[in-house]
Amino acid sequence: MTQQLPSSLKEAFTNMPSAFKAERAAGVSTVIQFKVTGAEAGNWILEVKEGKCTVTEGEAPSPNVTINTPSEIWLKILRRELDGATAFMSGQFTFTGDMGILMQMGSWFEQ
Repeated sequence: MTQQLPSSLKEAFTNMPSAFKAERAAGVSTVIQFKVTGAEAGNWILEVKEGKCTVTEGEAPSPNVTINTPSEIWLKILRRELDGATAFMSGQFTFTGDMGILMQMGSWFEQ
């Protein structure tokens, strides 16, 4: 049975902890801030620490990475309809902080 794709960014963020694969993020301790614009504007914090993933609404005081993205772009990335690297290279979202974390992030979750 295939998992149903999220219909909203809020649903996608809420489901991230259940799709998290701790063994793929061994030794990772990071905070990723999402600053989302567009239809589902808001701020989200993704924290990976000690083999756990948590997602909360709000702003982190000192994230390792901040991703600035329209909600529709990030939803497409999470649904695997758009490649994250391609989206970044074509200027569809921007980020500040540790690029290594950004590049690894996709591998921490079940496809």
